[in-house]
Amino acid sequence: MSLLSSTRRGFLKGACILAGGLLMGVRMTSKACAAVMEIKDCMRTRIKSVYAEDDRFTTRASQDNVQVQKMYKDYFKKPLSEPAEEELHTKWFDRSASITALKAKGQYPNPRFSEFVNNPYPYES
Repeated sequence: MSLLSSTRRGFLKGACILAGGLLMGVRMTSKACAAVMEIKDCMRTRIKSVYAEDDRFTTRASQDNVQVQKMYKDYFKKPLSEPAEEELHTKWFDRSASITALKAKGQYPNPRFSEFVNNPYPYES
């Protein structure tokens, strides 16, 4: 059925459906934008509160912290001791073989990776 051969009733029905869909789309878009702005504001508030709490600490360096000094005195005995190395230092594992296997299968990076390369998250704008 073409636009020219439709009846007035059919035309009005189509126009109402189109207008309703358009209005709902605009409404949903504005709600989505408001949600993004709310997330952005929440993140800003969280960042400010973290920095504010960090500024309140009197001991800013870990080596000046009384609890850290006591832990070394009672348990680790000295910096770079065997227990200190075992408990406090990161252990690294070579995972390049598994990445190479994923690349060979075409699973790394994710096949949809290119869609997101130049599109920042909404809160980064």
